[in-house]
Amino acid sequence: MTAITLAAPLAGWAMPLSEVPDPAFAQGLVGTGMAIDPTVNELRSPCDGTVLSIHRARHACTVRTASGAEVLLHLGVDTVGLNGEGFTAHVRDGQSVKTGDRLISFDMDLVGSRAQSLVSMMVVVNDGYTVDGQSVDREIAAGDAAMTVHGGSGADAGLPAAGPDSEEEGEGETGERSVVLPIANGLHARPAAALVAATKAYPGTVTLHCRDRRANAKSVVALMGLGTVLGDRLTVRAAGPGAQDMAESIAVLIEGGLGDPVVAGAGSQAAPAASPAAAPAQPAAEEEIGAPFAAGEEVLLKGTIAVPGQAVGTVARRFRTTARVVEQGAGAQVEEPRLRRALERVVAGLTQSAQRMPEHAAIFQAHRELLDDPELLDGALADIRSGKSAEWSWQCTARRQADALAALADPRMAERAADLRDLEQQVLTALSGKEPDVGLAELPAGSIVLADEILPSDLAGVPAGRLAGIGMAHGGPTSHAVILAAALGVPTVVALGRQAERVPDGAPVVIDGNRGELLVFPPEDTLAATRTAVAARTARREENRRSSREECRMADGTRIEVFANLGRVSDAPGAVVEGAEGCGLLRTEFLFLERQSAPTEDEQYQQYQQIADALEGRPLVIRTLDVGGDKPLSYLPLPKEENPVLGLRGVRVGLREPELLRAQIRAILRVKPAGVCRIMVPMIASPSELQAVRAMVDEERLRLGRAEPIELGAMIEVPAAALIADRIGAVADFLSIGTNDLTQYVLAMDRGNPHVAAQLDALHPGVLRLIRLAVMGAKTHDRVVAVCGGSASDPMAAPLLIGLGVTELSATPAVIADLKAFIRTLRMEDCRRVAEAALGTDSADEVRRLVTETWPAL
Repeated sequence: MTAITLAAPLAGWAMPLSEVPDPAFAQGLVGTGMAIDPTVNELRSPCDGTVLSIHRARHACTVRTASGAEVLLHLGVDTVGLNGEGFTAHVRDGQSVKTGDRLISFDMDLVGSRAQSLVSMMVVVNDGYTVDGQSVDREIAAGDAAMTVHGGSGADAGLPAAGPDSEEEGEGETGERSVVLPIANGLHARPAAALVAATKAYPGTVTLHCRDRRANAKSVVALMGLGTVLGDRLTVRAAGPGAQDMAESIAVLIEGGLGDPVVAGAGSQAAPAASPAAAPAQPAAEEEIGAPFAAGEEVLLKGTIAVPGQAVGTVARRFRTTARVVEQGAGAQVEEPRLRRALERVVAGLTQSAQRMPEHAAIFQAHRELLDDPELLDGALADIRSGKSAEWSWQCTARRQADALAALADPRMAERAADLRDLEQQVLTALSGKEPDVGLAELPAGSIVLADEILPSDLAGVPAGRLAGIGMAHGGPTSHAVILAAALGVPTVVALGRQAERVPDGAPVVIDGNRGELLVFPPEDTLAATRTAVAARTARREENRRSSREECRMADGTRIEVFANLGRVSDAPGAVVEGAEGCGLLRTEFLFLERQSAPTEDEQYQQYQQIADALEGRPLVIRTLDVGGDKPLSYLPLPKEENPVLGLRGVRVGLREPELLRAQIRAILRVKPAGVCRIMVPMIASPSELQAVRAMVDEERLRLGRAEPIELGAMIEVPAAALIADRIGAVADFLSIGTNDLTQYVLAMDRGNPHVAAQLDALHPGVLRLIRLAVMGAKTHDRVVAVCGGSASDPMAAPLLIGLGVTELSATPAVIADLKAFIRTLRMEDCRRVAEAALGTDSADEVRRLVTETWPAL
């Protein structure tokens, strides 16, 4: 008989389970073990083993030992109701752990004030094991020997944890009953234990099915691992003598709440979209958008700048229509191979696209990784096995995931929904047997495409110079399609709204990516003047590129540095060609997104070093990870927030997850030559936050044996930071203003909201006044102030920012040559005069008018 000693997962007062203020644990219904009233905020593994499951509310974790014992670690009593708030998981399902590894950390003040008790349980939940030697009624330290587990031959039969749904094998009597879960917090430990107690004596098998997963109803861990929520439709299936009666009795127990309060009307709260048998969501009733614009009816549509530039052309409409698919299939033996062949065909197409555009191969690799997502494939296969067609199953699953992404508050993450919609269409095309759509490659030269949303596959085969411009009714400025449009040099405006659908095919238009505008049926003289201006700008751009590598000085000799914003390794060489004098903002999120675990220190170092090498010794400003409540990472669980844009973001996440931040700091410190890199910290709101990061930097620098200091800067994105820039400047080596976030916070407009995106203008006088305050505060300590937000790429903003005292601009690489050439024509005296006048206006429109009156060539 195998014996293993479990270490205490927490420090605190150890007590027997019978003293736990929860009858399910106290009466041994969940399992046998002990409890600890904790004095620390970290739960650690009591043994070597494998993480079976982290509960969706992150208050509980199950570790399986090598002998098969399943050890449930449950933090507090009735903590499931916090829905993850106050808890942070540091491991994931299936991860191997060693004794003492950190599993979950928690906010003791928050959890203690809102839970019934902080008393935490460690119990063995599966059969075939006995527990003795519990070290109780004393103070215990984390890691001390706590109790001994014996056994290993009698573990539960059946599914040990929740798994993909499939038909059970076997013969004999079977029974089935469906029921809606009426428990507010789903099948957490207490109701799961009650359900197990009701099924243990049954000689046959009992399984519980929810969405595309099933669980052994005789296993607490498996039931908790289902991740059920209020309103879920469950199917109870029994096999054995009296199977139907057993299924009925279990369903009745579930309807009665299994000891938890029953929520009235729970059946009405079931979410049909979560069910594998739910039909793909159909569009809501179309809002009335009006008749097509009449020829000669001049109309100005305003959107959001995505790719700068101007163009004249004729409209090619590419608004998508939803094709209905047949729901019922010809059986899993037919439909599953069809889907797998279609997926293989799409993967081959992605490989070809990556070969055609090697500098953007990462985009198509991201699509490949989406296709490899097991949740996507498993969801579709579950539908197929229930009798649905491959088309219906794929469309249903892809749309469900796309809708979930689109609902995220962060524009960059929500825009990944476009990638899923792209893959949905590609797979449906492959299933139809048709050749892949040629996208926009066959459009006449000079076309300006209007669409609800352009997809990356639409642009994969488009040769440079074919399209004149792109306008989208929806979409965002950081989508993969916009990245490809920028690579092609195609002026692009997004978030034009549904009025863009009224523009008829073939209508003459002027698209202005510098202003975020689309002018429909412009007068002939406007068309002619724009064509002339575009031709002159093209010639001027070629001239500007010839001098782009020269340093940037104003006409009066004032030095202004022009850096590039970079988002991946492949951006760096092109930025140097365009004249970038360094990188003023490296968005490191590209290393952390669209993957299942955080990049290692070595992975980060290698990428940073490659960028530094490509910049050939020029400065490299690396922004620490800017994710949080509105930019979730699957492997970084954070509390659900009602307003994530105002929650855990930027530096707040770094200080909450110090090991993640320290690994990034170490990777940056290792880049050679020492001194080429600077560290920039996002979302700073107070000097203390930057001081905390500086302490980490100094500690890691000493550990690495690096003598040279490294510059540490603060991003000014929060209005409060602009107001106290003098205080922040006392602990920062430089300041960099992020105008995108600063503008949305100042104007109280979510930059991801298409209803207000067109009004979000960083040249609003309120924003400009805060920039002036930030510059004035920085001057008290002689700190350099840069702008690395969208304003730095807007030529109209350059004289204003320079006039307000900014001496460094970090822009999109494509505009750098033109931006440097324009700055060389400016005089500081004029810039200061116009900037001062701009501060006295009432709107961004007035500010822009003032700039164009002073510099008409813009």
